[in-house]
This record gives sequence, structure tokens and C-alpha cells, in this order.
Amino acid sequence: MSAHDSDTTTSSDLLAGSTIVAILRSIQETFSPRLSTLGSWAGRVIRSSLLYRWFTMEPEPEVIVIDLRRTRTVGPFIAILDRIVETLAPYVDNSQLKTGLDVLAAWISTLAGTRVGELIVALLEPPTTPDQPEEPNRTGNSNNDCDRLE
Repeated sequence: MSAHDSDTTTSSDLLAGSTIVAILRSIQETFSPRLSTLGSWAGRVIRSSLLYRWFTMEPEPEVIVIDLRRTRTVGPFIAILDRIVETLAPYVDNSQLKTGLDVLAAWISTLAGTRVGELIVALLEPPTTPDQPEEPNRTGNSNNDCDRLE
């Protein structure tokens, strides 16, 4: 075997017989469906949270909205964060950090099915809000009565 033969072997050939790689691939195959389930569950929880609804609700007409990107104090920091995120975003998909977070998410998903997990979910769920009573309009009639003519 010449010195050039060892240089021409690809990394996939070297990893083909690796026990660690086989274990990691089996873990990925095992947890992949759970990760997608966890992702959709986390999305539902976040979208139904009170804080998310507060941030995404339409502003009231009397509320003044200030675009912080145009301010002199906060704008530069937001621009820096935007550049950092744009630069790092392509690297996150293939990073070990993302892989570790995916494994952590799978572990949390399995934990959510236990009694302790159900208790934590019950504690972190937003409370249900009672329906708001119907307010009368300027004429003293409810909104449903406005359409009726006497």
C-alpha cells in the first residue's frame, strides 16, 4: 500500500465501520419523529401563550408604535444583532450545538409524557381567560342591537 492510497480514502469510507457513528445515526433515526412532534407541540404552546399573543396582537388605534430600528439608541444594536444572525444562520443547521439541542428536545419530549412533565406543562400553560362581556356602544345599545331599526 502506497502513501497515496491512504490519502485517497474518503471520510465516509473511514466512518462506515465506526461504532460511534452507527450509534449516533440510530439515535437520530429514533428521535427524529419525536423532534418533529416536539417542534409542533412547542409551536402550539408558544402561539397560545399570553406573552406571544400580547406581542403579536394588533395595536389599538390610540397606541403609538415606535420603530426601534430607526432610533439612535437601540437601532445600532438591532443592526448588529441582525448581521450576527445572518452570518451565523447557515452554520447552525450543521452545528453540534443544534444536534445537542435536538437531543435535548427529544429528551424533553419523552419527559413531557411522564407525570412530572405533565405537571410542568400544567404549570407553564397560560390560564384560560373568560370571555369579555359585551360593552354597550354610544347609544347604550349592545353591538347586536345596532342593526335593528325601530
